[in-house]
This record gives sequence, structure tokens and C-alpha cells, in this order.
Amino acid sequence: MNISRFNVDFGNSMYMNLIDGYYFEIPTNVVELSEEKAAGYFTSNIDDPEELLERLLISTTIEGEERFFLVGEIAENEVLGNNHIKKLHNKVESHIPLVTFLAATAYYQAIKGDKNDNEVTIEYFQTMLPIWLLKKLNKFSEMQENMATRFAGEHQVKILTFGMEKEIKIEVKASKCRVESEVARWAIKKNFDLEDNKEAEQFKNYDVVLVDLGGGTDDLVLLPAGLKAPKNRDSFDYYTNVPFLSHLEDLRKSKLIEHFEEVRALEKFIYTNINKSKLERRDGNTGKTYDLTDTIKKSLKEYATIKITQSESAFPAPKDSVYKYVYIGGVAPVIEEAIQEVTEERYGREIAETNHIVHPEARKVNLFGLEILSRAEEAKRNQSQSVGSR
Repeated sequence: MNISRFNVDFGNSMYMNLIDGYYFEIPTNVVELSEEKAAGYFTSNIDDPEELLERLLISTTIEGEERFFLVGEIAENEVLGNNHIKKLHNKVESHIPLVTFLAATAYYQAIKGDKNDNEVTIEYFQTMLPIWLLKKLNKFSEMQENMATRFAGEHQVKILTFGMEKEIKIEVKASKCRVESEVARWAIKKNFDLEDNKEAEQFKNYDVVLVDLGGGTDDLVLLPAGLKAPKNRDSFDYYTNVPFLSHLEDLRKSKLIEHFEEVRALEKFIYTNINKSKLERRDGNTGKTYDLTDTIKKSLKEYATIKITQSESAFPAPKDSVYKYVYIGGVAPVIEEAIQEVTEERYGREIAETNHIVHPEARKVNLFGLEILSRAEEAKRNQSQSVGSR
């Protein structure tokens, strides 16, 4: 199997893939098992490759040792499945990004490739790193290179899920790591055909603060008018305090513990119901309905207030200047209503609507930025090959 473009967003909550235009996501849950437990984990086979996404059990060799992992949905309910949510997730050192990448590749090969094919070649792989991690070294490029190197070259992965057993060899020919949040500007400026996006006209004469609200950290980037590249290192900032998943866990423990056994269940409930007029939970055993709307929306408004205040404090606008704030990331759609409410209370409706904007594709805009850059890279390769063949 040959893959031309493989773009990934290693989110703290969800791991998102866009592989040659095919999108799928996996919960960022990875649980390591002993070899003995892995061997006896399943009791039945699956026949449909699509089911593999919900039953990912793989092994791979890390530093000379074969290790066994549950990945994604099947790992959510394990005791240690959410162990990383209150920690800063160093994606350069952690095994989680590599393991989820291998699992995703195995799944994609299972649903799109030949059953008898055991090799996957990836022409161009791209991912990103958050700003807090990039700032650990003197140059962003050093940390980016470290991350890119982790994925370049050859990898081996075994699918151990009953009915789908297979060993796959993966070769990544070119690997690139971008700056998370900054890369999103390309998805605002261009469409997938690499044409100018009309929606970007509203930012032509205004500096823009991209606010990337993630499950674990928040990244902020100050872009000059016209969504141009940031001027220098000082144009990047981040917040690691009050991460969203940690906020939800505190809410669950303090007020909703009888409704949700773990934070992922609460997160999933909110994402599923946030656009409904009421956030109601129904007990499947008793049929009783619980209205959680006020409790959850009050908490989301508190969270939005914190995030807006932090965003405005990161890059104070000069006198007589106006910044436009564009909220992106997986958390942005969840608190969109709260952002509108808080900014209207502070500044009035007109300013709130024109200067505080939740991007319509907030969850995927970083990934779409990678896709646009990889398509541009693919076009260059094709043009070079065309010239070379003449």
C-alpha cells in the first residue's frame, strides 16, 4: 500500500488522522498490557475490518523490547486509560504518539488495503507540536526535528486483535513537524485546492490572535494583518494551567460524580449534547431523566471567562489597535456559546461577533492546515517529476 499524504493531530483528547483525504479519529487512550494479558484479552474474532477501530490491540518493539498496547476506545475504560490528562504530555518523549500512529496505520491498511499486503509506504508524513514543548529548546526547529525523526524510517507493528492478526512493515520516506496553532492559518487562508479563501478577507487589515484551546494545553499565536507568519518567538505563548480535561474532572468529582464514573464519559456527554437546548442524562435502567444543563453550562461559562481573559492578556493590543481573536481547537466548539455570552457581556454584541470568532472547523483546522501544506508539497513533487521526465 502506498500513502501519499499522512497528516495527524496528536490531541490530548482525540487523535485525528487525515490520510489521503480519509478522516478518522481515535480517543487518545493507550494502555500497556503484559504479554500474557494481551494473549488472553479477547475471546472472540471479528470479521469486519471496520470493527478493528473499536478493538485495537497491537504490539511493537520499543528500544529492543516487544510491548503490547490497547489503543483508543477499547482502552477508555481501563483504570489507567486517562492517566495522562492531568500531566503535560511530552509528545517527543512519550510512547503514546508513536503507538497511536502505528495503530492508525494498521487500521487504515485493514480497511483500505489488500488483505495479503503487509507493507505500507508513506511518502509524506506530517504532525505538529504545541508551543510549550517547542519553547523548551532555544530553536523551535530543534524540537521539530526531534519529533519528525521519531516517525521517519521503518516501523513494525503487529495487529493482535482476533480475526485481524497481521504483521505490517511501515516505511515513512519523509517526515515533517509543524508548529501547532500557527499551521492553522493556512486552513484559514487557503482551501484544499490551494486557492485563496474568501473568508480570510475579514483579517486582511487586522492582526489576529489564534487561540488554540486543547484538552491539555492552550496555544496562542499573534499573526500580523493578512494572516502572515508570526514575526518572532515572542509572537507565541501558551497556558498549561486549567486544562479542559482537568476542569471537567474537577466538575465531575465536585458535582456530577453520581452521573459519570470517569471524565471521558462526561466529556463525551458534553460533546454529544452541547448543541441541544437541554443537557439531559437518561438512566437506562430506571428511565429517569436528569437535567444537567445549568450545572454544566455554568461551568463552561466559568471556563470560557478564564480562557478569554488569558487570551487577551497574552498579547495586549496597542492603543488604537484592534485584534481579532479566532478560537480553534477541540474545546472551542464546546464553549462557543459561552464565549459569545461572555464577550457580549463585556463588549456588546457587535464587537463580540466581529472580534471574537470561533472557527467553523475549529476541531480540525490544524489538521486541515497540514493537509493544505502536504497538498502543496505533493504538487511540487509532481511538478518536479514531470520536469524530470521530459
